[in-house]
Amino acid sequence: MRESALTAQAATELLAMLQRNASARDYDQMLARMEATTPDPTERALLAGSIRTAIAICEQQALQQRREKSLLVVLESVNDLTAIRDLELVLGAIVRRARQIFASDIGYLTNFDRVRNDFYIRATDGAISERFKNVRVPPDHGICGHVLKHKTPYHCSDYLADGGFAHDRGIDLAIKDEGVQSLLGAPLMVGSHCIGVLCICDRQPRHHAPWEIAMLSTLAAQAAIAMENARLFQEAQVALQRASEANASLHRQAAEIQTAAEAQEQMTKLVASGCTVLDLLNMVASLLDGHIALLDEAEQPTQRTSAGNADALVGDQLEALLQHTRTQDAVHLALSACRRTGRSHEVECEGGIHVRAAALMGADRLLGAMLIASAGPMTPTQIRTFERSALVAGVVLLSQERRELLGSNESAAAIRALVSWQQESLSALQSRASPFGLNLSEPLRMAVLSVEERNVEYALRRLRPGTPRGTLLENFEGFIVAICAEGAFDHLHRTFQDTLLTDERLDTQGVISAPLARVDALPNCYRALKRGIDILNTLGRSREIVAEAGLSMYSLLFEQRQAADVAGFIDATVGKLVAHDQRRNTGLADTLLAYLEHAQNARSTAEHLRIHVNTLRQRLEAVDDLLKGWRQEGRFLELHVALRLHKLRKGLRDTAASGTTNDPLGADAGWVQP
Repeated sequence: MRESALTAQAATELLAMLQRNASARDYDQMLARMEATTPDPTERALLAGSIRTAIAICEQQALQQRREKSLLVVLESVNDLTAIRDLELVLGAIVRRARQIFASDIGYLTNFDRVRNDFYIRATDGAISERFKNVRVPPDHGICGHVLKHKTPYHCSDYLADGGFAHDRGIDLAIKDEGVQSLLGAPLMVGSHCIGVLCICDRQPRHHAPWEIAMLSTLAAQAAIAMENARLFQEAQVALQRASEANASLHRQAAEIQTAAEAQEQMTKLVASGCTVLDLLNMVASLLDGHIALLDEAEQPTQRTSAGNADALVGDQLEALLQHTRTQDAVHLALSACRRTGRSHEVECEGGIHVRAAALMGADRLLGAMLIASAGPMTPTQIRTFERSALVAGVVLLSQERRELLGSNESAAAIRALVSWQQESLSALQSRASPFGLNLSEPLRMAVLSVEERNVEYALRRLRPGTPRGTLLENFEGFIVAICAEGAFDHLHRTFQDTLLTDERLDTQGVISAPLARVDALPNCYRALKRGIDILNTLGRSREIVAEAGLSMYSLLFEQRQAADVAGFIDATVGKLVAHDQRRNTGLADTLLAYLEHAQNARSTAEHLRIHVNTLRQRLEAVDDLLKGWRQEGRFLELHVALRLHKLRKGLRDTAASGTTNDPLGADAGWVQP
C-alpha cells in the first residue's frame, strides 16, 4: 500500500515537472532520489523508466520548440524579402538568423563571381579574422567547390582533416585563423545553377541532424530567391533607365531638330530680306547663345557679336585669345581641316572655353571664317546649325561682293572722271559723286596707296567697313585711290593706320595730299601723289603713309629715276660725310643738315641741336675736312637735297623737346609710321 502511494506520488511529481518544463538536471536529481528511497527493485525500475520517459518527452518538446522557432525564423526571412529593399541587409539578416537557429559560432554566405570564377564572402556574422572574411575560394576547392559540383549540402565535423573535398592552402589558413572545426554548407540554387553557399560554422566538433540540414537549405533557397530577385530588379531598373534615357534623348533630338528647322527658316527669311553679314552673325549668336567672331580671308578678325544672355567672360577670353599667335595657328589648322572636310572643327585653345571654326567658302575660294565661343561644348544639332549658318554667311558675302563690284564700277568711274585732264562739268561730276555722299563744293583730300597687286582687293575689303560716308575708295590704275571731304579725312586717316599699317600681310606705301579747295586741282594732285609713291619706292621706304608736300621737290627731281641713281647722287654729294658718321658713329650729316635748314645761322643751329656754339663750329670744321669747298656758293642747294634724301631713305626724324621738327614734311604734314 505504501509502495503504491509512492508510485502515485512520483507520477504526480513527474507530471508537474513536465508541466513546468523542468530541466534535465531536475530529472536527474529525482531519479537519484527515487533510487535511494525505493527499496523494491521492481518498483524502482518502474519509476526509473517513467522518469526516463519524461526526460524523452521533455527533449522531444525542446526539439519541437526549436523547430517551431526555426520555422518562425524562416517566416521572418520571408517577410524580409518583401519588406527590406536592400539586398545586403536581407542577406545579412539570413546569415544572422541561421547562426541563431543553430546556435553556431559563425554564419556566412558566399557568392559565385562569374567574372573571376571563384567564391567570395558576401555576408558574415560572428567571424573575427580578416583573412577569413576576405578569402576567395576557387570553384574546385573547399566545401564551396564540393557544393557547387554536386548541388547538395555538405557537412564536416573536422574541416582540416576532412578528405571529402580538395583543400587549398589559403582557405585552410583562413579556417585555422578563425578556429573553425565543424562546418555545414547548403547551396543557393537558381534553377540548375548554384550561385553561392550558405554556411554555419562551429569552433568545436558538431554533428547536425537532418532537419537542421533541411532548415539551412530552406534559408539558402530564400537567400537565392533574394539574390535572383535583386538581379532581375537591377536588370529591370537598368532597362527602365535606358528606356527613359532613350526617350529623353528622342525628345531632346526632336526639340533640337525643331530648333534647327526654325533657325534655318529664320536665316532664310533674313537673307531674303537683304541682310548684312552682321545681321546674320547677331542671329546666329542669339540662336546658339555664344560669341561670334568673323575673320577675313587672311584670318584676321573683322567683326564680333554676342548673344544678350551669353557669358561676357567667354567673350573677353575669345577677344584675348585671338591676339595670341598660338591661337591664330590653331585657327589656321582648324580652317585647313574645314576646307578638307567641308565641316566645322574645334579650335584647340587655352582658357577653358570651347571655340569652333567654320570656313566661309565661295566656290573654291576662301571668303573668311566664323568662330563661335561658348562655355561648354556644343550639341551635334547646334554644330549643324552653326555649319548651316556658315553656308548662309558665305552666300551673303558673295552677294555683298557682287553689290560691291557693281558699286566699285561706279566709284571707279567717278574717280576716273575727277582725275581726268579733261574733266566734265562740275554739275556732271557732282551727279557722279552724290550717290556716294561726296559734296564737291567742300574742300577735298586725296590719298594714293600702293600694295602688292595680288593684295589690292583684300586691302579694299579691309578698308571699306571703316571708311566714312562721303568717301570714294577704289582700285584705280593699280593703286588704291581715296577722295573724301576734308571733314572726314581724320576718320579715313585712322582707318588707314588701324587697317593697313598693322596688317603684316600688306606692305603699304601711301601719299596723302593737302586740302584741295577746287575740284579742278584733283588731276594734278593725283599725278603728284603717284610721283610720291615712285620716290618712296626709289628710297626703299615701305609700311608708311606720308604727306605729298614733303616729297614734291624730290619727286620732280628724281622722276623716272632708279634707286641706284638716287644712291649715286647721295654718295657723290655727301658720301664721305655719311661714311664718316657710319664709321665713327658721329652725327655730322645731321649737324650740316640742321645748319643749312637754319640759314647757316650758327647760334640758332646750336640752340636747335642743344649744343654750344663752339661745339657746332668744331663739327663744321670737321665737315670742312671731309667735304672740300662745301661753303662755295651754289652748293648749298645740292647739299641740302642730298642730305634730305639721305634722311628720308634712312627713315630718320628729328624730334625736339618743344615738339618742333625740321623734317620737310612738318608736324602737320601727316607723316605716319607703323
